[in-house]
Parts: sequence; C-alpha cells; structure tokens
Amino acid sequence: MKFVITLLGSDRLGIVESFSKTVADHNGAWCESRIMQVEGQFAGVFLAEVPAESSDAFESSLEGSFQPEFHLAVVRSKGHEESTSTRHPFEITILCSDRPGLVHEFAQLCTARKINILELQTNLRPAAMTGLLMFEIEATGDSHEPLDQSKFAAVFEALGDDVVVDFVNAVYMST
Repeated sequence: MKFVITLLGSDRLGIVESFSKTVADHNGAWCESRIMQVEGQFAGVFLAEVPAESSDAFESSLEGSFQPEFHLAVVRSKGHEESTSTRHPFEITILCSDRPGLVHEFAQLCTARKINILELQTNLRPAAMTGLLMFEIEATGDSHEPLDQSKFAAVFEALGDDVVVDFVNAVYMST
C-alpha cells in the first residue's frame, strides 16, 4: 500500500533517519520525497510503500514517532490513474524583479490556458551583474493542448521590462 505523507516541524538532526527507519522497520520502500528547510522548519513530502499487512502498524508508528512534535498528515494512496489523452509537458523558468503577486500572476496565466502546475519552486537570488535580488519561478506542468510558447512567454513578459522566460524540454505548438 502506498502512502503520501507530509511532515512539518522544527528542524533538528535525525528527522530523515527516523523517518527512513520507520519505513524500513515495516518492510517498506521510500519511493519519492521533497524535503527542505524553511526558516528553521523541516518540511517534507514523502511517498512510501509498505506491504498491505503492515499498513496499519506503519501508520500508527508514524503517529507515535512524530506527533505531537510535528504536524503529520498521512494519506493512503488509491493510485494515480494515467490519462489516456495526450499530455504536453513543459518546464519553464521565469526571472524578474521581485514584487508582490508574481506567483499569483503566473498561476492565473497557467489556469487561463488550462495548464496543470505539477511542481513549483520559487527563490530570491542575486542578479549576476548587479547583485540586486531577482525572483525566480521554476515550474513543470502539462496541458491537454500543445503550448504556444511564444504567446505564453509574451503574455508574461508583458508584465515588466525585466521579465525573462525560458522554456526547457517543452513541446512546441505547430502554427
């Protein structure tokens, strides 16, 4: 049985070791994870798989090991149905001066074009030549329709003179 697990709490030494031990103790497999530290907080999202006969004990062990110290959410996965329709994946990086509302504007742009955001990472980083802080959006997504990259980029680039849009591994729409 697969579990999607989120874990949030004050960062300390040994969290990953403790979590991985709990998975191993139940003959499980660590399938996927995203882990980061934000402002001294540990944030993790995990996909683990354990034999069905160990699933109740695994869930109880997680609760016993991490609560009340951590915010823990455990969801038994029902599996992911693959769409039979063609999907058009893409990766995009957007770099521009920081200002309120950028992620919202990006999300609106995606939603209006029926683009599903699969992963999103944002960072503030210094510009190469000036050292001024720039806001960076890195995203992967997919859509049912081929993405017209030039139109998509033009809409976002119209938001400011300093907006740079770069596509990686994208599917080009034929004209």
